[in-house]
Amino acid sequence: MRSVALAVLIACVACSAPRPDFGRVELASRSGAQGPRCLAVIAHPDDETAFAGSLYKLTTYLDGVCDVVVITNGEGGFKYATLAERVYGAELTDERVGRARLPEIRRAEMLAAARVLGVRSVQFLGERDHRYTTDVEEVLGAEARVWDLERVRRALAAVLTDQRYDFVFALAPSPDTHAHHQAATALAAEAVLAQPESERPVMLVARVADESDLGPTQVAPEEDNAPIGPFRFDRGQRFGYQDKLDYRIVVHWDIAEHKSQGTMQLAVNQGRFEEFTLFGDRRLAAAQRAAVLFARLSEPQFQPKTYDSAPTQDAPRR
Repeated sequence: MRSVALAVLIACVACSAPRPDFGRVELASRSGAQGPRCLAVIAHPDDETAFAGSLYKLTTYLDGVCDVVVITNGEGGFKYATLAERVYGAELTDERVGRARLPEIRRAEMLAAARVLGVRSVQFLGERDHRYTTDVEEVLGAEARVWDLERVRRALAAVLTDQRYDFVFALAPSPDTHAHHQAATALAAEAVLAQPESERPVMLVARVADESDLGPTQVAPEEDNAPIGPFRFDRGQRFGYQDKLDYRIVVHWDIAEHKSQGTMQLAVNQGRFEEFTLFGDRRLAAAQRAAVLFARLSEPQFQPKTYDSAPTQDAPRR
């Protein structure tokens, strides 16, 4: 009888134990950075690809700082890991194996991708990636038990209060998108709006779009219908020798780091623009701050170079 009671007690303790939290991983100090400070809040380790071009140019050209908070472990992506099984030497498409192995694999992939983009730090909250659904009530509803919502709220409030960002990026939510994306954005907005108005970062939500799919101009009715977005980063900005390069290359590098997610690789060359809209605080002042940021992100980053036409590997550069 005593052994049965002990087993029940151990089971109860295991059920109530905190979910894995890999914590904050510092990738670069960026202590002397003078540019904008940005926090990206995402549900899965690969969601940052939606604004990879913007993050890269913000950290490299604008001398900015970017941190990332990843809410889930991403273990729900086991269904798409067929090609990655050979890479990682495990049958990741078996749910039991995938859910056990993918948290650490996807953490490593996320850190590699973050280094490509010049990200300063990544904070992993370790919440459960339970399944694909568009029903946000499964995550945020009164009876939901997928994430420890209060723990996520505390983490977001703490990082916003401690770091005082200028901007917060998240994925654009809609009823037909993954409930985890919707929930992550909603929780980020809640944390942003709880900040004092004088210190509140501008929150922008992003989607990837082609030119034929760009959204209409939005306005602030209380400001005489003044335009307040959307704001766009053109991944097709040309640079380099004979303008042969553009920022889609960086996006491809980022995507390529997420090898465990086969469907993610199909996003290569999909969508030329990263389109951002204000979320939560949609006042004209927030729009003006965003407009300045995206005007800077459209400036040329690299000085053009020319080369002598002599057929030698050691031709001087001009």
